[in-house]
Amino acid sequence: MQRTTRLPADAQLVLPARTREAVREHTSPVAIFVVTVVIAGFGVGATGSPVWTVIGVLCLAGVVLELLLVRAQIGFGPVLAADREHVWVRAGGFLSPRSVQLDWSEITTVTLHVWRGRRDATARYLSFDLADDAAAQLAADPKLARRVRRLTRVFGSPLAISEQRAHVLDGTLRNLRDLAPDGVGFVNKA
Repeated sequence: MQRTTRLPADAQLVLPARTREAVREHTSPVAIFVVTVVIAGFGVGATGSPVWTVIGVLCLAGVVLELLLVRAQIGFGPVLAADREHVWVRAGGFLSPRSVQLDWSEITTVTLHVWRGRRDATARYLSFDLADDAAAQLAADPKLARRVRRLTRVFGSPLAISEQRAHVLDGTLRNLRDLAPDGVGFVNKA
């Protein structure tokens, strides 16, 4: 396991970031924050109250955070890449991308799951179970340890990629199976 910043865009299998979905997801919060900043500006002008200033500053910070989230989802490149020797997985990052490069020998099982949340919310995700040495290396990495612990607790695996469109992960699982050497298990629990 090696840490890397970018995934190769020219590998045999590349799962790109969901640009349209990320923009759509963050458009409403950004618009609400911007409208609130404008209203707060009028409030400061009309009343001179510091409360409006605080509201405006907090909403401006919200706009910045939402734009950073869009940048993290879109601007950091593909979320998964694979060839016959390696698998690259984006493992998070907010200000800078964090990804890992794994040899196929470090992966024991690739599983397609359906996560069920509150209010009948569901998400499909692809998880990667790792050999003990690779999992220990990943858990020991100070920049990835918190995310690895959280993903393992929630999804049962230290690395996971979510996707709402069913056909994308189904096709990705099939393509990974074609690239993987014998000995890597593939499970479809979706």
